[in-house]
Amino acid sequence: MPWQYTPVITFTLVAAGVVAIGALSVVRQQRAYEPVPGGYTAVALAAVICWVLAAYSLQLASVELVQKFHWYRVGYIGFMPVPVLVLVFTLQYTSRDRYLTWWSVGLLLLVPVAMIGLAFTNQLHGLVWTNQRVIDNGLFLALRPDYGQAVLAYAAVSVAIVGICTALLVQRAIATAGIYRQQAVLLVAGTLVPIVAAGVYFSGVNPLPGLEVMTISLAVTAVAYCWAVARHGLFTLVPIASQAAVEQMDDAVVVIDIRGLVVNVNEQAEPFLTVDHREAIGGSVGEVLRPFAVPPAPRSDEPDSDREVVTDPETGRSYQRTGTPLTDDDGVVMGQLVVLQDITDRVRRERRLRQQNEQLEEFASVVSHDLRNPLNVISARSQLARETGAAEHFDALDRAADRMDRLIDDLLQLARQGQTVDETERVNLREVAEDAWTLVNAPDASLSIEGDTVLEADRDRLQQALENLFRNAVDHVGEDVSLLVEPLEYDAEGGVASRRTNGDDEQTAADESDAGTRAGFAVEDDGHGIPPEERDQVFDYGHTTEDDGTGFGLAIVKEIVEAHGWEIRTVDGTLASGREDGKYGGARFEITGVTTADGLALGDTDVGFEFG
Repeated sequence: MPWQYTPVITFTLVAAGVVAIGALSVVRQQRAYEPVPGGYTAVALAAVICWVLAAYSLQLASVELVQKFHWYRVGYIGFMPVPVLVLVFTLQYTSRDRYLTWWSVGLLLLVPVAMIGLAFTNQLHGLVWTNQRVIDNGLFLALRPDYGQAVLAYAAVSVAIVGICTALLVQRAIATAGIYRQQAVLLVAGTLVPIVAAGVYFSGVNPLPGLEVMTISLAVTAVAYCWAVARHGLFTLVPIASQAAVEQMDDAVVVIDIRGLVVNVNEQAEPFLTVDHREAIGGSVGEVLRPFAVPPAPRSDEPDSDREVVTDPETGRSYQRTGTPLTDDDGVVMGQLVVLQDITDRVRRERRLRQQNEQLEEFASVVSHDLRNPLNVISARSQLARETGAAEHFDALDRAADRMDRLIDDLLQLARQGQTVDETERVNLREVAEDAWTLVNAPDASLSIEGDTVLEADRDRLQQALENLFRNAVDHVGEDVSLLVEPLEYDAEGGVASRRTNGDDEQTAADESDAGTRAGFAVEDDGHGIPPEERDQVFDYGHTTEDDGTGFGLAIVKEIVEAHGWEIRTVDGTLASGREDGKYGGARFEITGVTTADGLALGDTDVGFEFG
């Protein structure tokens, strides 16, 4: 049996191999994940096209007419069902599979089955081919049959089927966007290529007479369909009608399939993506979503939504991440709907409410403890005063009443200062400190104020905080205390507040700070300082080392600072470093995160609150 070789044979066999690999990829995907509607139809289409290409390769390699014609008819077995399979796939892809009933598919299959039967009985009727001959096109010996009426009728039916498929796919492309449109366009191209190739073949402009370009072009159809399924998964989780709803939602929405690929996303999800939202579809959720937005994988045994509050580490804003499993009619998980809702304001309100509740508990503790003590003194002393009339009992009554008065004043201040600052104004730190100093009765004490810092604050509450810090120093150090108020600069390397430089560098530092922003300010005294083990307690309610102290002075300071969104800490000072009895170098209170006149908040501030 003679054979011939032509490069077209190699090309056809390679095309058949590519189609086979594509079909195997789809089968692997369909077995590994929830089967995609239309997936196995694409496999069937690729299989019959692979059959056609293999048969055509054998036909090309043959030389004798009988041998060529035999492989030609074998190829017809795979060629005839192609239009029907394309139609079935298109109906499944465009969510019109309701038309695919057993009787409708049966009627469609009658056409290819009838054509295959006619092809193998052609010698009886000649409806398929009227004449078969071998021609030499200069490159190889090719089979060139003359087609009968049955082929012309089949061609007309095929063109009608392909026209319907093309119209449905074009409609899908127009109704969708992004990667959905790319899919539909890819399928339109794969559907139309064989029609164009058939036109070239039958028009007589075929570059090589006898070369069946339409048969070879079927490889493009198979690869296009397999690629659409294997690479893009056809994304059946997102019907066309629901896409507009997703795009119009105010919250960020991401739809993920069971493989962990993003199948839909709206523009509102842009802040949570590592790429443009139009490029996110088809990407892995771990690569496309920022880490804090990646949800846990859905589980079939846990069909309920997963809710978690997450924080954007860059902006500090809080989001409620809700992952809802998407299931089919049988309850099998096919993907996940992820919604990210900005709840920063709600988290702040909840935090504020918790703080207020804690404050109320502190009030209850104070009322039940600190106020009860002077009340007990008043009760006991008033009884003794009635019995004895001694003046010392009346003095004790006055002291107890004064202490109750101070406690009540401090409690009222604490209640007011804990409220969040809603409105601020530009204030000069020097002027506010001077006004606060005039209310401190300590004629032998001294106050030094450096710089001329302008910051955003509630003036009255800032003055109250400074006044309490000054009084705290007078109460604990003495009436001859020396105090310093100085601005803090932002250390770009350390990211924290730092003291201003002294000596020759002082003016340079001042010039640089005037052009930029400062992290805050510090209040320091020249007393004994605060031991390290007590620094975390000095701001607690009721903490005091003085017999007649209320323990609310520094607690009020902390409430004012945090109400502004600032932070306060205690460190060792330097004013008392030259004193013989200055064990800790003085008490230094550093307030950071202050918004300066330049409008930038620097320092260690809490800018935020609370799918991986």
